[in-house]
Amino acid sequence: MKKKTKILTVSAVALLVVLIVAANVWREKSLVRGIRVEIQYDGADTLVRGAEVADSIRAALPTLSSTRIGHVDLKAVERAARSPYLRNCEAATSISGSVVLFAVQRRPIVRVFVGGQEFYLDDRGCQVPISIHGSCNVIVASGNIPHRGVGLNQVWKLAKYLDSHPELSPLFDQIYRDDKGDLYLTPKLGDHVVQVGSVDNLDEKFTNLMAFYRLGLPLAGWDTYRQVSVKYRGQVVGRRRQASSPGN
Repeated sequence: MKKKTKILTVSAVALLVVLIVAANVWREKSLVRGIRVEIQYDGADTLVRGAEVADSIRAALPTLSSTRIGHVDLKAVERAARSPYLRNCEAATSISGSVVLFAVQRRPIVRVFVGGQEFYLDDRGCQVPISIHGSCNVIVASGNIPHRGVGLNQVWKLAKYLDSHPELSPLFDQIYRDDKGDLYLTPKLGDHVVQVGSVDNLDEKFTNLMAFYRLGLPLAGWDTYRQVSVKYRGQVVGRRRQASSPGN
């Protein structure tokens, strides 16, 4: 009885292998049944949708739909799917005979306005164009900012620092770079600006600033100062507003 059971088990496994091989042969010879694009957004606002990427693939590879699934050039699919909004793409074929593209969208952290143009910088420092799908909810930067180089990199480093500190990023809504290269932040609360200066010693600068916010401003009043500077090491300097003249 045990011998018969063993024979039946071996026969079942052999049959299963034959069916799998036959299914794979059939799949390899069948035509592409469609394109599916799966984009990982990681919580970022939508810059590009899967349907748009699929349309780009079809436009670049017009014969893809008449290609046998076993002959699909997956690297060509990945090249056709390249987009300034996507960080990386990886193509594969599914059991059902579709071409599947797995992609990760870039995550903008700052919107830069420079020379009448605007673009995003993502969390890796890459420039990302504005999307037709609306604005991303990120800090904005303006002022004397070059399109590339040290000045732009400083803006990105400050934005990256804020982005990596969840307790800080909600406090500010604008970065400004002046003609001397000093960086400023505009807080969402209070009528003042924060002079950061360079991107050196940011840990110390923001530790001092937060201490000033907790201990100094509540006593003096949030509208007492027009500027709070943490540019110099170990200092928080508040510049008061000029008192209004009588009758003004």
